[in-house]
Amino acid sequence: MLKISRESEINLINVLIDNDIISGKDLVNIKKISTEGNKSQIDAVFELKLTDEKQIVDVLVKEQSLDIVDLSKHAITDEIKSVLPSNYINVNFVAPFKVEGNTLHIAISDSSKLGLMRNLKAITKKNIELHAAKVSEISKFIDKLLSESGDVTTETIRKDNREKTKTFESELGEAGEVLDKKPEEDIEAIENESEVIKFSTAVVAEAIKLGVSDIHIEPYRFSSRVRYRLDGMLQEQDQYQKFLHDNYGAVVTRFKIMGKLDIAERRLPQDGAINFKIEGKVVDLRLSILPTANNERIVMRILNKDAGDITLEQLNFDDTDLKNLRKAIHSTQGLVLVTGPTGSGKTTTLYSILKEVSKPHLNILTAEDPVEYELDGVGQVQIKDDIGLNFAAALRSFLRQDPEIILVGEMRDKETVDIGLKAALTGHLVFSTLHTNDAPSTITRLQNMGTPDYLISAACTLVLAQRLARKSCKDCRVPDEDVTPKVLTDLGFSPELASRVKAQKGKGCPKCKDTGFKGRMGIYEILNVTKPIKEAILKKATTPELKEIATKEGFQTMADMGRKMIAAGDLNFREFERVLSTS
Repeated sequence: MLKISRESEINLINVLIDNDIISGKDLVNIKKISTEGNKSQIDAVFELKLTDEKQIVDVLVKEQSLDIVDLSKHAITDEIKSVLPSNYINVNFVAPFKVEGNTLHIAISDSSKLGLMRNLKAITKKNIELHAAKVSEISKFIDKLLSESGDVTTETIRKDNREKTKTFESELGEAGEVLDKKPEEDIEAIENESEVIKFSTAVVAEAIKLGVSDIHIEPYRFSSRVRYRLDGMLQEQDQYQKFLHDNYGAVVTRFKIMGKLDIAERRLPQDGAINFKIEGKVVDLRLSILPTANNERIVMRILNKDAGDITLEQLNFDDTDLKNLRKAIHSTQGLVLVTGPTGSGKTTTLYSILKEVSKPHLNILTAEDPVEYELDGVGQVQIKDDIGLNFAAALRSFLRQDPEIILVGEMRDKETVDIGLKAALTGHLVFSTLHTNDAPSTITRLQNMGTPDYLISAACTLVLAQRLARKSCKDCRVPDEDVTPKVLTDLGFSPELASRVKAQKGKGCPKCKDTGFKGRMGIYEILNVTKPIKEAILKKATTPELKEIATKEGFQTMADMGRKMIAAGDLNFREFERVLSTS
């Protein structure tokens, strides 16, 4: 019989489910055999012949390219006994078996242990080299190690863990259908990890189904909550509250395992990625864990895989603006900047541009953080700041790769801006993003970053600023009685137009879930860097001066576009103020 800590047992069951070796349906039989025979759930898995030790090791070896070690051939030395705290070895089910100089060799049974690397390095002050070993060999080795050290045995700890089992009533409302809720009133909570797995799966699956962009899982002193960001606004999901609060720690552990993070690290922020399978498709999630005063807070960004399928025509551009944009993106060189706050749709716009310009005879390279959508024919690089692969480093390497078109996810510093502008002057077409309020102020921002005026003037060809606004629901639009001609005049409408425009709003219906809004649309302004604007940049013109010159050249602001949308009934005036108040 295996001697394995309860926490490691749950983690290994999670890994088997994530690799489709066992399913959620198997958990009932596994739990039954485990309880009746007073044995571990891994023993029960083997007894039911759902898998064997060789398959578990093979999965680890295949995933991580680890060498397999035979622990029976390694003696337990005094150094091995003292290298790690016995309780840490026991709880985490890791087997330190050899020390070579400053390298500690450790055997693990499954990929849930990969997240312990940083922790192990900090505790032992040694370099860690991982090896794969069978579960039974690790169990025997740890038991022998602890007995020779005179420590409490694993079986005692497992018994203590089982005595801490508690119960709860599962009340998940609508999520009950997804979770296949059991009728019994008393169900094991943390000890019954199948419910935690179902809950975590339901939270993510429902979010993907609704088209949510972010999932927030938050702990407070007397409650916990799940919120979805839909159409740019956070909405609380009451049906998940009770189960989440009763099982918060187990839910955090589950998401850490899914994201291959360190389950033992609860003091530092962690970032990871989850590949979530739903209806035969794989959806990528970016995972962020942040320790707070109460517990760890989770935010997951659902990466928009549909972004690369949207054409420029679908992005709601004005005809003149679209013509200017197309002229800039089909040039042989120059810098095209897309600006706006976080969540304003810049990535979607850039992917649409890349899709249009991508041709077999062009070499296109992108540096992104993260790579949200894989584009055929485009070389995409994932930025990794922790190893020094930042935007500037990627951009320098790109210039040695003979590209025609370069996309830099974000120009965060002067170094990246300077390299990008120089690349735009030497026969490359460069696309990038910047965080500014509007198109004219982008020029001023580049100047404030210390970039020479002659570089900006010579390299910049077009600046596109954008916002995303919620669209009034088409099925429940009614005249907005609060919007008088005076209100419209204050928004910038001419008195004559204000008297004719009939503003509308969504009153709320089942199709828009009583919000009055359904879907989002882009609001844009495109600053074409013409000869008069280039001259103004060289003369250090201010933002208002640049705007004045651009207006004479036919420039339309986002506010101009927003007013057209109000007149067409697509935009609620309150949404206009919310989205464009800072532009």
